[in-house]
Amino acid sequence: MANKNLWLFDNGHGGIIDGVYQTPGKRSPVWPDGTQLFEGEFNRAIVKRLMTLCDEQDIDYLNLVPEESDIPRSERIQRANEIYKRYKKCIYLSIHANAGGGRGWEVYTSLGETKSDRIASVFFDTIKKEFGQITMRCDYSDGDPDKEKPQFDVLVYTHMPAILTENFFMDNFDECKNYLMSETGRDRIALAHFNTIMKFR
Repeated sequence: MANKNLWLFDNGHGGIIDGVYQTPGKRSPVWPDGTQLFEGEFNRAIVKRLMTLCDEQDIDYLNLVPEESDIPRSERIQRANEIYKRYKKCIYLSIHANAGGGRGWEVYTSLGETKSDRIASVFFDTIKKEFGQITMRCDYSDGDPDKEKPQFDVLVYTHMPAILTENFFMDNFDECKNYLMSETGRDRIALAHFNTIMKFR
């Protein structure tokens, strides 16, 4: 592993235990057909796909949050930093779905010019190539497309390059149904992330 990156996959929020979603909020509206997306379940579904793809290509990774319970961000950060002490060449990837009345895809890093920016730019370009005419939400004010968010502590306090992807809007009916709730959409999202990971072997 000395010459490889170790990817730390963080599936944001909690999963579902005995039929009960573990995180307040963080869900789509109930759609007219009675279905509803729970973000933590979606995040885990993408990470599971990523792990399968990584296994097939001998990519080193760790699932930072294998539990279905909603592990606090402070614990996620601590876990990541403890792993970093041992392996050094780590990249932190946090998977999410967006909300707030918008549409499209975006990627976040911490403030300033860091190693995360280059990785985020590759994610941006790969997603854009995979999904074509979707809205790519970006901020080129500092010369690259990633958005920078000081409030995202998993990006600020982790000791390795850290990226957070917001994969479409769960409160947008078309995006939720076509990408977030469909098996085909989930496969495409996971594969686009994996294709980016392959570029950093």
